Amino acid sequence: MKRLSLITIFLIAVAALSKAQYIFPVSEYSSEMKNFELSNFDISDTVLYLPLGKSGLHILNIKDINNISELSVYTEYEKRSREKIYGIAHCVKVINNRAYLSYGPLGLKILDVTDPTMPYQLGTYYRYQDVYCSEIYENYALLGYIDMGLEIVDLSDLDNINMVSRNNVGGFTVENIQIIPPYIIILGGKKGLRTFKFQEPFTKFKQAEFPRDYLTGNDANKLLVRGSIGYLANDLKGLTVLNMGLPLYPLEVNNIKTEGRATDIIIDGNYIYLACGKCIEVYDIKDPEKPVKVFEYIDKDKKFESLRLYDNHLFALYSDGSRDYGIVIFQVE
Repeated sequence: MKRLSLITIFLIAVAALSKAQYIFPVSEYSSEMKNFELSNFDISDTVLYLPLGKSGLHILNIKDINNISELSVYTEYEKRSREKIYGIAHCVKVINNRAYLSYGPLGLKILDVTDPTMPYQLGTYYRYQDVYCSEIYENYALLGYIDMGLEIVDLSDLDNINMVSRNNVGGFTVENIQIIPPYIIILGGKKGLRTFKFQEPFTKFKQAEFPRDYLTGNDANKLLVRGSIGYLANDLKGLTVLNMGLPLYPLEVNNIKTEGRATDIIIDGNYIYLACGKCIEVYDIKDPEKPVKVFEYIDKDKKFESLRLYDNHLFALYSDGSRDYGIVIFQVE
């Protein structure tokens, strides 16, 4: 009887493992550069858009993942008071052949990338503050500023982009923006989370109440909200699970210590992929408040920074020292 029980437990474990999500590397792209900056990147069709700080926006052909090549590089400067001011490519979002580039001291750049070998500017918005990140909602861009919080602009006329709302937060560098109407949540590393509630209609972006602060005790790097549950890449603390339904006020319900500092998180179906230092961890979230780690990939020579899923592949951006960076491509099974 005891032997039968052990066999049953073994079979259950095997069945559970066979249903688990796992990844294995199938290709890699690497390059060398001085003073590069890694933040996020984006993929559209078979093109990868990679911001690298002062080096600009690098556009790569990933149609053949075993032969990734560079298509073009977008860089620009402006003359201000007889001085050349170069843009710093922090983050990028690509939608319908338009790349929304958060370009630091040159503001937000909207690029036409219909031909990725020749990106060109459709519009620009700059209001004396460095733009670090942006999110797009309908015809609006939500801009995350360095040391100055959130601004929302109307993109209906790219020749005349106008501000519709500004929510100054001194000393708050916005690194990630989540839009869950009527709420907007901004993340600012050590500054934690700040939640804004807006009146109806949402697209008027008129504040309905004072913003709410939430400090995590660690750098709040990336938040994704699914239903009433938020999943936070919470730096040294790891993966933090938040109940957001009070309404939408974070209440920690679970925390899982990761192998390294949790910097980026993506969700696909019932699985979470988490970049945490030299490791990528995969979690099953069929029970939303209780993620279960089902797989991990460790490479002691790499520091994983950012993740994207495309065509059954996981693209993982990494740095390897101060001069080398690259992308590991994983098959997702």
